[in-house]
Order: sequence, then structure tokens, then C-alpha cells
Amino acid sequence: MLTQIRHIQKGTLIVVTILIVIAFAFLYSDFDFVQGTVGGQDCVVKVYDRCYRQKEAAILSNHYDVAMRLGMYDFATVLFGEDRRDDDRTNFIMSLVILRKEAERMGIEPTAAEIKAAIPTLPVFQQPWVNADIVKNNILGPNGFTDGDLAQLVKDYLSFQQLRELIGSGVAAVPSETERLYTKRNQRYHASLVNFDRSKYTEALKITEEEVKEYFEENSEELMSLPKRAFDYAHFIPNKLPDEATAEAKANATRTFANAVNRAYADLAEDDSNFVEVAKRYEGKKADFEMKSGKYEPFAEEDASEDLKGNAELLKEIFSEVLQLDDVTIPISDGDGGYFVFHYAELVEPRPLTLDEARNAIQIALKAKKSNRIVSDAASEARAKLVEAIAGGKNFAEAAKDAGVEVEALPPFSAQEPPADRTDASLIISAAQEVSEKEVSSVVSLPDGKGYMLVYVDKIDIYEDENEDATKRSITASTEDSIKRSLFTAWFNQRRQESGAVRDLLRSGPQQGGQPVPVSEEEAPTEDPS
Repeated sequence: MLTQIRHIQKGTLIVVTILIVIAFAFLYSDFDFVQGTVGGQDCVVKVYDRCYRQKEAAILSNHYDVAMRLGMYDFATVLFGEDRRDDDRTNFIMSLVILRKEAERMGIEPTAAEIKAAIPTLPVFQQPWVNADIVKNNILGPNGFTDGDLAQLVKDYLSFQQLRELIGSGVAAVPSETERLYTKRNQRYHASLVNFDRSKYTEALKITEEEVKEYFEENSEELMSLPKRAFDYAHFIPNKLPDEATAEAKANATRTFANAVNRAYADLAEDDSNFVEVAKRYEGKKADFEMKSGKYEPFAEEDASEDLKGNAELLKEIFSEVLQLDDVTIPISDGDGGYFVFHYAELVEPRPLTLDEARNAIQIALKAKKSNRIVSDAASEARAKLVEAIAGGKNFAEAAKDAGVEVEALPPFSAQEPPADRTDASLIISAAQEVSEKEVSSVVSLPDGKGYMLVYVDKIDIYEDENEDATKRSITASTEDSIKRSLFTAWFNQRRQESGAVRDLLRSGPQQGGQPVPVSEEEAPTEDPS
């Protein structure tokens, strides 16, 4: 009898244990095994009636950050939403699920060989200091990505490209549009410029102490000191070659230098390593480089020292919101053949400014506000006088004299040959393209609050293009690419509606602290030196 009871108890315990395991797996899983019919309150998003809970959604969300870091900019931004300006990744999550579903439905299945071949061609690998270990340790690892996750992401990337080509197949640019764009591109303008320099309108402006105090009281919460960051650094400088060195010797030296920097960087960025101590080991004259190390005390981006101020890309990198305290940057070009590696050592948070500290900035702001209104009115008034005088039959020189404005004659220019050595060249071209011959452009605002300008176009002619056929082919290809992009976006938006995608099912979906990595068209592929 006791033996039978023990057998019954043993079987019962096994069944109960199995039921408990299943219950816990069901209740606490981050994945939806019941197609959204239970536990909907735990959904971050729901696509095709399938619930994606917090952890699963977070994994899919990480695909955006990894894609951006790997240089899949078009793929990432299209799925994220090109017009979105927030940090919410739920839109990307839904788009990625829909992309996979549509690729499967349309029979698009990149092979393992295609995926393997595509990985080394990703933009991130085309930077001379980047190799597989750097990507693994600095991009994949921090985002919880395995080699399998990378392969899946590249598969998604290839599927996106193939889908877009498939949707846009058969697209052709209208010949008349190519001709219009070609003509616009090759128009040569004979024009004059009227500048309204805001600085001339600030000299006589006086700001009273009462105005300063009133501004401070109204804006005290926004008057903060700039955030500051401190960095330890290692600066790698290539050894100088003899002037008579051959091109091959120079190429080998560049490759050897890059490999040496890569090896040193791996030690500097190693987990739990002391950046300063490791840097000291590499300091001095070595076989493949000379290295200098040191520390930049806390400074704001706007107050960078002279040796850093001229390198905008470097400053953008070390003051990026993606960079976290105690991070080590990848090697950053110093603009002269060498590389910097920075360790983000300290953050000094912004603090409220006192009236005395803010006084100068307040005076500048008030002068800018007052003078901007004055110069804007002056430009608008001058334009009205010029237009009226020209309509009355006067030539531009006479009209300008009557309006009391100074005129600057511009050399002939076009979109392909803009006015040389001018920071406002693109604005001048845009203004000229707005108008016909013998017309004055609208008032154009200059960058950084410098003032306003008007452009008068006297004559427009078309200059001969020796590469006309090639130029038109390029314009046609660009136009067709734009059309394909628009078609894909419209098609994908329709698929989104059909998927029944629902977002924001929780008050806060999976968020990432960093901003998207800045997109730069200049990050051109080059061979991995290692």
C-alpha cells in the first residue's frame, strides 16, 4: 500500500512540477506564444495581431542603433521614419517586423553566402582603423548582438534593398524633367548682390541695465552654463618618411601605421583597463609611430583649445550624446595623418548662471533681437523700392542709387561653378534660381544672424557642357532613384496599414538614451588595414 502511494505521489509531483514550469514560462516570458490573446497589457507593439513584449521589443529596438553604427543609414532611417525627431524606437520595431513579413511573402531570401559576402562591405568596415574586433567590442557587444544577430540584421538590410528595387522596377524618369533639371543645373547667371550686414545696425544700439535685468528674470531658468567634458587622450603621430620615398613605400607605411594604431587602440579600449596607464606604456617614439598622451581639463565644445578647435569632426565625435562617461572613442583623425583616441573621463553638468555671469550674453541676445528686426525691415523696404523702380523702367544701377543701397557685382556663376571663396555661395545660387532675368530675389536670411541679402539677376545663359550626355544620364539616375524611394515608401506605408500595427500600448516603450549617429555622406569605404 505504501509503495502504491509513493508511486502515486511521485507521478503527481512530476505532473505538478511540469505545470508550474509551463505556468511560469507562460506568465513571465517576454515573447507572445498566444498571438496577443492574453497579456495584452504587456505589449509594447502589436503587428499582424502578434504582441511584442518589453524584452523582445527591446532586442528589436537595438537593431536600429546597431544599423546606424554600421552605416546602414538609408535602411535605418526609412524604417525609423524619415520625419521622426524623437528617440522612440517603436516605429522602427513595427517596420522591421513588417519588412521581414513582406520579404518572406515575396520570396526574398538572401542566402548565407550573400550575407557573408555583404558584411565586409558595410560602411563601418571601410574606415581604416575598423576591424571585426572593434565592431564586435564597440558596437555588437554593448548592444547584446551575437554573430547570428548580425547575420539577421544584414539579411534584413539586403531584403530591404531587394524589395526597394523590386517595387521600383520599370520606373523611368520623364525626359522633360531631365531636360528641366539639366537646364537649371547649367544656367549661368550674371547677377549683383545687395548685402545688409546686421553688425552695422548694432553699433548704435544701447541696452539698458533695466532691460538686462528684465531679460534675466524672464529667462533665468534657461540661462545655464555650458556642459563641460574632460578627456584623457593618446595622440598617435606617423613617423615621417624621407622626401624621396616611393608611393609604394608611403602606402606600406600608412598601412603599417594604421595596424599599429589598431593594436594600441585594442589595449586602450579593453574592458577594465586603465586608459592612462596603458597610454603611458605606448608613449614616446616607437618603431611605427610617435605617441603623446595627456589630459584635457573640463571644457565646453564651444571653448575647445586651439589644437582641437579646427577639427569639427573630432569635436562632434567627442561631444556626441552617444558617447557615455568612461567610454573610449575609436581612433579619430587629427586632420594631419595621425589619430587621437580619447577617454571620456569627467562630466561637469550645466548650472544656473548669475546675473553678472549672464550679463554679456544677455546684452548680445538683446542686441541681436533688436538689430535683426531693424535690418530685416531695411532689407524689405529696399527690395520694395528696387522692384518699383525697375518696373518703372529704370535699370538696376539707377534703382539701387535711388534706394540708397550698395551693390556688389558678382562674377558669372552657376550651380556647378558657384561664386568662389564665399560662404554664402549656396544661398546666392538658390536666390538666383528663384527669379528670371531683370528680377530681384526675395529677402534671404544669412546664417548665424549675420543679416540679409538680395540678389538681382541681370542675364541668364546656358553654358556648353562637354559631358552633356553623361550629365543627363546622372540626372536621370538620380531622378529615378528618388522616384523609387517614394514608391517604396508609399508601398510600405500601405503594408503597414494592412498589418494592423499598433504602437504605444505601454505608456513608455523601449527607449534608448542616445541620439541617432550623425549621418555623413563623406564616410566613404576604404580597405580595412588589418
